[in-house]
Amino acid sequence: MKKIIVTVAAVALLAVSCNNNGQGGGSARTGTDSTVVAEVSSQIAYIRLDVLMENYEMVAELSEALEEKASKAETELTSKGRSLERAFADYQEKIEKGLVTRAQAAELQERLQRQEQSFYQHREQVTQELAEENDVMMNNIYHNLTTFIEEFNSDHRYGVILTTSGVTPILSADPRLDITQIVVDGLNERYAREKKSGTAE
Repeated sequence: MKKIIVTVAAVALLAVSCNNNGQGGGSARTGTDSTVVAEVSSQIAYIRLDVLMENYEMVAELSEALEEKASKAETELTSKGRSLERAFADYQEKIEKGLVTRAQAAELQERLQRQEQSFYQHREQVTQELAEENDVMMNNIYHNLTTFIEEFNSDHRYGVILTTSGVTPILSADPRLDITQIVVDGLNERYAREKKSGTAE
């Protein structure tokens, strides 16, 4: 689950430009020819997204809750599936041993088919619900990340903030440009405040 989150978020935040509407990171001045020249910060920073995801408490808590729900659903579906298999086996045995009439066999078969259809519909519904909850979780994480980065870089100290992970590697970079821990600490501090105030997603 966490690997999926890291991969999706890495693509979404591959190159997060912290300029508003791509206008750069500083104030604008007007030249003598009335041409507006943007003063863009040349500072670049990067975030190791895989490390961030492993240490962001919101990711851990939401993932754990979803995994627990998925595990319970899997246990329930496995139990119902086995019960259905036993019912079909029992039906087949009765047919082979001639323990039921044709009418009874037809009734049993129809009942089992309804049960089977109901099982498949329930399984499909559970799968869709889990997928939807996963999408909502991803959206919340993405929203919190982008919102925090916008606030973090509101002074436009960085012209560009990049992300790196297993799927989007930065082959070489000065470690001093790595702001991962700063962002992780800030995200966790804000998440703790939101939990305390009851406003956490």
